[in-house]
Amino acid sequence: MISREDILKASILIVDDLETNVSLLKEMLRDAGYVSVTSTTNPREVCELHRKNRYDLILLDLEMPGMDGFQVMNGLKKIETEGYLPVLVVTALPDHMLRALSDGARDFVSKPFVLGVVMIRVYNMLEIRLLHLESKSLYLQIEARVALRTAELEESNRELEAFSYSVSHDLRTPVRAIDGFTVAVLEDYGPLLPDEGRRYLQTIRNSAQRIGQLIDDLLAFAQLKRQDMIKGSLNNRALVRTTLDELGAPWPGRSVTAIVGDLPPSSGDSALMQQVWTNLLSNALKYTRKRDQAEIEIGCVKVNGVDALFVRDNGTGFDMRHADKLFTVFQRFHRAEDYEGTGIGLAIVQRIVHRHGGRIWAEAAVDRGATFYFTLEKESNT
Repeated sequence: MISREDILKASILIVDDLETNVSLLKEMLRDAGYVSVTSTTNPREVCELHRKNRYDLILLDLEMPGMDGFQVMNGLKKIETEGYLPVLVVTALPDHMLRALSDGARDFVSKPFVLGVVMIRVYNMLEIRLLHLESKSLYLQIEARVALRTAELEESNRELEAFSYSVSHDLRTPVRAIDGFTVAVLEDYGPLLPDEGRRYLQTIRNSAQRIGQLIDDLLAFAQLKRQDMIKGSLNNRALVRTTLDELGAPWPGRSVTAIVGDLPPSSGDSALMQQVWTNLLSNALKYTRKRDQAEIEIGCVKVNGVDALFVRDNGTGFDMRHADKLFTVFQRFHRAEDYEGTGIGLAIVQRIVHRHGGRIWAEAAVDRGATFYFTLEKESNT
């Protein structure tokens, strides 16, 4: 909080070629309690004096012989590179007032001046000056704290991702060994085992395969931030068609209608966006499995001035009360016994979309399907 004592401690320089004006103003300011008031009648000294002392306020007469106030201000601007010139000008000419303000002066006093007006202008300007310095100091402190916290967070993320990668990588070997030896036991000794024993072994193998898939997904998630993006023009319609083909369209044994609407081109990394479409479309296929007639629609709508691509299905849906957890790692809204998965796919999709500068969200209702929207650029919000 700026106090009166802080303002009275500010340093002031008076510049006027008339000794009478200088003496009068110095006496007036000192009587008011200002403790650091100096003066000069030589305008050529001002810049050097300010360079040494960095005054909080310069009271400058614009009309002086030899070197007018505008020349002085131009010299001060080279010193005050941050753009805050602590200059209060004194002039009798109206056009000088506007010119001085446009050249960087903070306020003006008209001649012949009233001492009381000068005192008020000086006080107000010093208060603003000190507030400016205080806010700048606070801004720098906040900026330094943010930089420190950001660096700490980035380091923590790097350590966490390195740990996840290392653990996941090291877990792969024993999990594969469990799966492999289980298969060997079933193949070599299966006929000698009772049905219950073979069922136990098959359960072990299924669990090992599920863990293996989880490890693969965790590695893919951890590697996303390290993977370089190669952005280019995206043919979204072609990406969708390719993805549907890779997912087995037209899906023998199921009745699935897949409608691909108009999808505008966009900019992004083709390999990463293939992962987005693969995850979203495979989810749509998975959660419509129990529908006699599955319907999947892929299209685009405008949201806040940008294209929002979407995948809509008439599947099992989910409760929107839990939508905030939808893109969190390991979050599942359905039983593993009903729908396979590791709970990482949507987290991967969100990370890819965020890397492209967009966002992803969903709308759904229980047993009434779900729609996933995503953008690949910042929205205007207008």
